[in-house]
Amino acid sequence: MKKTKIVALLALAGFSGSLYAAEATEASANPYEGYWVQFDEDKDAGRGKVQGVIHTYLATNDTHGKKGTLEMNIAVPIMKINSSGEMVPADIRFQKGGAVSVVKGEINGFKYDYTSNKTNFTQGLVFSGNLQKVGAGYDKGGVLNPNDGKTYSANAIIADGGKTLDVRAYYGWFGKDAHWKKITPEQYEAVKEKCGLTADNVYPYQDEDGKLKDSKLFKECYNYDFGVANPTA
Repeated sequence: MKKTKIVALLALAGFSGSLYAAEATEASANPYEGYWVQFDEDKDAGRGKVQGVIHTYLATNDTHGKKGTLEMNIAVPIMKINSSGEMVPADIRFQKGGAVSVVKGEINGFKYDYTSNKTNFTQGLVFSGNLQKVGAGYDKGGVLNPNDGKTYSANAIIADGGKTLDVRAYYGWFGKDAHWKKITPEQYEAVKEKCGLTADNVYPYQDEDGKLKDSKLFKECYNYDFGVANPTA
């Protein structure tokens, strides 16, 4: 099975936060709600670097799945590994096959529709949903890989006393795990201000054509220090 990134994943959000999400706070009664930094855990050029920030929350409507199920969006996309194995800025829009996607579908009750230019920005993209409470964690949901448009089943479980969210995208016995580290809403706002989409819908280290113009800032973003344990260390 082709290796997938869970980025935003799964990775690698402006729509600022989620249009469909309940705002998570540190005082949230559900430890599964909040913001998480996702590191590149693969053995590639970006290993140990920040791919982006993910927002998890309980759905307040049935747009993407059943109300009350766990959903995830890409709160701040930062970087990805391209086909040449290089670290590059995350896509501004959801890509599939190298072009802006027109994607609509459903997996395990997770419904997605990115057929509009208003809804296919990577930042804010709801890429996983309809995860249902099963035992101590959430399972039986679906996930859309923003890097290639492929879909998988998804589950998630809290670890390290709430400091880590272990997530898995899988197909049958095959799958991929990631270990996201919890950050505060204030840390999310700070990195979004520094590295998220501008009013012109480009990342601050890119020009209007999407070309990298400020490699120093891009480096600061993928090396952003959240003060959390790096899962690759």
